[in-house]
Amino acid sequence: MKIEHYSPALWLLKNNFVNERGERLTFKPNHYFLYDIYKDLSQFQVIKKCAQVGVSVTMTMKTVYMAKYRGITTIYTMPSDSDVSEFVKTKADKIFLSNPVLMKGANIDNIQLKQIGDYFIYYKGTRSKTTAISTTADLLVHDEKDRSDLNIIEQYRSRITASKFKGIWELSNPSVTNVGVDVDWKKSDKKEWFITCRKCNTVQTLTWDENVDEIRGIYVCKKCGKELTDRERRIGKWIPTDPGKEISGYHISQMMAAWLTAKDLIREKQDRGIEYFNNFILGEPYHVGTAADFRQMITDAWSAKTLDQGPFILGVDIGIEKHYVLGGKNGIFKIGKVRSREELESIIERYNPTIIMDAGPERTWAEEFKKKYPKCHLVFYRKDKPKAPVVVWGGESGSKEDKKNWGYIWADRNRAIDAVIFDIQSGNVLFNITREDLEKYIKQWETLRRIEELTPLNTKTYKWETTTGMDHWVHATVYWWMAKNRAKKIVFIPDKGEKKDIIERTGEGFRMRSIKEVLEEQQNE
Repeated sequence: MKIEHYSPALWLLKNNFVNERGERLTFKPNHYFLYDIYKDLSQFQVIKKCAQVGVSVTMTMKTVYMAKYRGITTIYTMPSDSDVSEFVKTKADKIFLSNPVLMKGANIDNIQLKQIGDYFIYYKGTRSKTTAISTTADLLVHDEKDRSDLNIIEQYRSRITASKFKGIWELSNPSVTNVGVDVDWKKSDKKEWFITCRKCNTVQTLTWDENVDEIRGIYVCKKCGKELTDRERRIGKWIPTDPGKEISGYHISQMMAAWLTAKDLIREKQDRGIEYFNNFILGEPYHVGTAADFRQMITDAWSAKTLDQGPFILGVDIGIEKHYVLGGKNGIFKIGKVRSREELESIIERYNPTIIMDAGPERTWAEEFKKKYPKCHLVFYRKDKPKAPVVVWGGESGSKEDKKNWGYIWADRNRAIDAVIFDIQSGNVLFNITREDLEKYIKQWETLRRIEELTPLNTKTYKWETTTGMDHWVHATVYWWMAKNRAKKIVFIPDKGEKKDIIERTGEGFRMRSIKEVLEEQQNE
């Protein structure tokens, strides 16, 4: 056996392989963290990972190596048949065709079956009713386990009982705690990527709270505070944090990806929501506090700081009584409830806020407000996939068809509540309301319970439900938060006759524009 055949890493470097885009597969300068993973041929492996760091390509190459030089037949699973088809056509097949060495003695004509000499790689989905599990193999590779049918994953274990190797390799973006890859990770040796600050020589893993300065948008040493360079993030080593376990485990975060800046990840956090951020950026399962945390969380966020400074935002939850929260860019300074239209209009006339209110149950009433007040937006709750934005503002996609949706908002209810809770816990939302109102406000939050649900695929999801139906200020806060965190500009129009210009918030700050110009722009949209 040639020396490069002893390790997939040496084999990779010796043959100058390229990926599906024709780019050379190498570890320098940005992928040093993949070197040990390529070398690792342990029987049991688990990779708790973020998105888009090359792990699926790594596993594709390792399975080919195992067939070619170790006589190992692999079953490679993905969540669905369509996932298999897309993965094989756009990634696996292109890698084969771009690397003549891989094509020697290989037959890749079948999407679901690749023959490497006398051994095979079977690509299978887990959600098809006709999923075949009669195939025998030596190695199971479960890609995106947390999005797969866990019942079928478990059944595949019987396919390797006759093998001497009986390998199980799992890789996935995590979902929620104690599900899928998170369960296996906790049983592993939990290897983390340790880097060294060149100023104080502190050896450390990168964590969001300790290593990211969100104000300056940089990575910092958790001990001395020096800005960490890309080189310092690149050069590290895997160290088990729970050594001696049978499963070889790795945790990969996009914080390790030197081609991504701290500002890149901060934008993802703002745009995508905390669940997506945890799963796909940090490679961590998502978990949020229970009802018992709300009182402490909100009282900790109370501030003596003055928050009643414009531009103002009004979140309104419609019902027989209209519950509202009123705040500025830093937090909430007033809550209340009104019954009549006139009472709500008096608040609007006084503060001239951007208004976000739910579209029901009084849709006609809400539409009348939207028509009367140009800065009024109506919210519709819906459930989206984790990778979708938490909040979608109608009319902002730039398409002609979407222009008619101006003034409407679609939001993932549970993910939006999660995001608000996270921002309060992180100190990004403050409160300066009377102690009496604060108590009323907290009591509505304390009615929330995070209910666990089991999907048909045997995976867990969660949703927020109220035990009493009295969570109106919670949703009014969510609506206020939507405008506070709006990615695009918000225009604040002063009261008529007050000024001839308006203040417009942009990504760079504020600028003045004429009311006529802005109103014409809105009318055209």
